[in-house]
Amino acid sequence: MAMTKSSMPRVNPLNPNLYALLEHKFGEVKIANAGSAANVQRFADPLHPGRIITQAHWWGEYYCVCCPFCNDVGHKLWINHLYGADYNPKTGRRTDTFLAHCYKNGCIAQEGRAEQLEDMIFGPGRWANRKMPIRTGDMSPVDEDLSPPGDILKLTDLPAHHPAVEYLTDRGFDINELSEVFNVGVCVDAVPRYKIMNGRIYIPAAFNGKLVAWQGRLTRNPASKQEPKYYTQGRKSRALYNYDTARGEKAVVLVEGAPSVWRLGRAGVALFGKTLSYWQENTIATTWAGKPVFVVLDCDAQKELEHAVMQLCQHNLHVVPVVLPDARDPADYSRSDLRDILSAAASAVNVQADLSFLG
Repeated sequence: MAMTKSSMPRVNPLNPNLYALLEHKFGEVKIANAGSAANVQRFADPLHPGRIITQAHWWGEYYCVCCPFCNDVGHKLWINHLYGADYNPKTGRRTDTFLAHCYKNGCIAQEGRAEQLEDMIFGPGRWANRKMPIRTGDMSPVDEDLSPPGDILKLTDLPAHHPAVEYLTDRGFDINELSEVFNVGVCVDAVPRYKIMNGRIYIPAAFNGKLVAWQGRLTRNPASKQEPKYYTQGRKSRALYNYDTARGEKAVVLVEGAPSVWRLGRAGVALFGKTLSYWQENTIATTWAGKPVFVVLDCDAQKELEHAVMQLCQHNLHVVPVVLPDARDPADYSRSDLRDILSAAASAVNVQADLSFLG
């Protein structure tokens, strides 16, 4: 596959759908041979009926990302703009595996890696069952930059008698874990636009290292119906709370809000609501392919639970619906109780799950 590396300016990609998916999944995407279309001929193999021979005079534009299968930080995984254009209707798999190559360790040529990469980008399951074409506007990152609402103090830097520390401690949360794992803090000196955040617990949500949403939680009960318990900025439909930490775990547990994530630990992810957006659905499907996906919504959201399970099952995920035994929310249980509940739910649907994140 002869190629000449070019300088890699960001321009309008030839395949915006693929580019958006790669940017969504890997963060920064560089472009090689920008704007140059492949010159490819395909013809029937005269010696093997039914087989197609592909001959390229020039492969054109490539999208360069950091390879997820090795310690690559130099954008050595090159993916051609024609990647994913063909598929085998019998297997539901691509027939153009040669259109992706890792120039660091040749990772994609290793057994099973081509299929892993395909599932990572497009989601698991047969090609014909996938939501195509990809809605680029739904998958590309939010353009606007989101900043914290003011100065943020770490919980561990606050005295034990601070209202936020007292509130969280009374609920049985570990202040060190909240501060170090979940980056929870307290907002002070809020900018005028967000003066409502002064003194609130600050709950940031990042995606690929970029702040995409945040919430502020009162440290007391609201004084009136006009005072919101939670104040949120950012597009909740384009965020998954604790994503950057949970993506490396052996399972994921989907819940509604941040306190339930704190109770679960590193594998918890909050939807910021009761329903799955298309962005959230696709992100979950491509991130936790092959891993257990627990869905544990609050006790008053059983219809939403059924719908979310149906959405995720379309991607051939190992979905585990969890119905809590009483009228409490996940944040109201202990970790040991949640481990028992999740273990029983996984056994009921014959899914093997590593729940070590619950201690």
